[in-house]
Amino acid sequence: MGCNNTTPTNTNNKKEESTLRIKTTPKEEEKTKIIEAKIVLLGDVSVGKTSIASRYCKNSFNEHHINTIGGAYQQQKVVLNNGAMIKLHIWDTSGQERFRAMTNLYYRDAQVAILTYDIKNEASFTSIEFWIQELKYKVENENMILCLVGNKCDVSQDERKVSTIKGKNFAQENNMIFYETSAKTGEGVKDLFVTIANKVYEQMKK
Repeated sequence: MGCNNTTPTNTNNKKEESTLRIKTTPKEEEKTKIIEAKIVLLGDVSVGKTSIASRYCKNSFNEHHINTIGGAYQQQKVVLNNGAMIKLHIWDTSGQERFRAMTNLYYRDAQVAILTYDIKNEASFTSIEFWIQELKYKVENENMILCLVGNKCDVSQDERKVSTIKGKNFAQENNMIFYETSAKTGEGVKDLFVTIANKVYEQMKK
């Protein structure tokens, strides 16, 4: 089962750090100034936020991980085609309602928010409206980059409750980058973060 991805039409301990290199030379990398960006993953409990972050940063997947309390931190460097280096500070937050008052501590100063839902769970997709309103009223950064991510796209069509076109249309209406991912197989995860890194770079150039 494939994952579908688009960009918007409006165009606790020491953590392991790795570098994803994309068509660049050592000479270009040496001259690179590192740009830093804070990314926060938001969404209901068990939609796969922790799994997405772990797949990207550690290339690992644990089907029986413990639910996040508060926030968990990982980081990754991306070298773009033009040699620019982006360090992504990735915060995975709890989706449990009792921790939501704590969650805003993590997204208030973020440049990017990844709003995540489980394509097998329509209620988690409906909750995206809540997270958009939260960001609208509690984040001062009007230029925050928003991404809509439907996770678990490796499931069969019979298990799917949220269609690709429904997710894509919602993302377009709200000027969001859209991806479907599978943290289990890795599909779409790297592309999601590379797209985000490029978008951060474009925004900072302006």
